[in-house]
Amino acid sequence: MNMNRLSGIFIIVTFAIWVLIFALSPQPKYQEINQVIIPSLPIPSEFPEDFFNIEPSPLPKSDLSVQIEDNITSAKSIIETVDFNLYVYKIGAFSSAQKVSQAIQSFGDAGFPAFAKTNQSNPDLTNVLVGPFVSEDDINKNQEILNKIAGITSGETLTWNP
Repeated sequence: MNMNRLSGIFIIVTFAIWVLIFALSPQPKYQEINQVIIPSLPIPSEFPEDFFNIEPSPLPKSDLSVQIEDNITSAKSIIETVDFNLYVYKIGAFSSAQKVSQAIQSFGDAGFPAFAKTNQSNPDLTNVLVGPFVSEDDINKNQEILNKIAGITSGETLTWNP
């Protein structure tokens, strides 16, 4: 195709678009204006004169009595027997901060929460504790895995109260 044909097609397409946009679009001067009628609000009814002068009146005396008696057995004995302690598994005490962080990281990677706590008998050492666990049975079930992660043969189960 030559340039004359392309320019002619461009002019015809442009003219057709203008016709479609302006000639076939709705014209405001030919449209009917629809008015929206909003109904008026109802006039409030008048209140009686004594409406705002209401005073409380005393209730007639009744023979209602409230019995405050503890029929429930004391929960103290039940609570004392329930074990609320948590348990941690001590994998070792380390003097190197690098070994402590490596141990904590390896347990974290395996899905076990671990944390460090300063050793009470020797402040130069840091205990690495895994847990807390709800019961000693949880530690016993996972003891083989915990020992394998730490590279030890046995650890120590301790009672932990946060």
